[in-house]
Amino acid sequence: MLEELIKQGEGLMPELKKGMAGHYFDSVNFETWVAKSVLYLETTHKESIVTEKIKTNYKSLNGNGTYAFYRLLLGSLKAMADSGANQAAITKESE
Repeated sequence: MLEELIKQGEGLMPELKKGMAGHYFDSVNFETWVAKSVLYLETTHKESIVTEKIKTNYKSLNGNGTYAFYRLLLGSLKAMADSGANQAAITKESE
């Protein structure tokens, strides 16, 4: 699921729009990806400070801040995937 969310997030780049105040997303696909990602993080990393930061930013999300939030969310998902892969490698080595 995590890898799928990362792929979906990366696939949103063609939908990025440029406005007077900077770049932003304005699509159902973006909103769907954000909702799925936040729900995933709430389920799998509920106590994480990263999840809390994302939830705080999500609550105050508006049209002008969507690109910054996109970078935060996608970067966080990638970091979690990397740390999960590293943890799996450490576990396998210790067996």
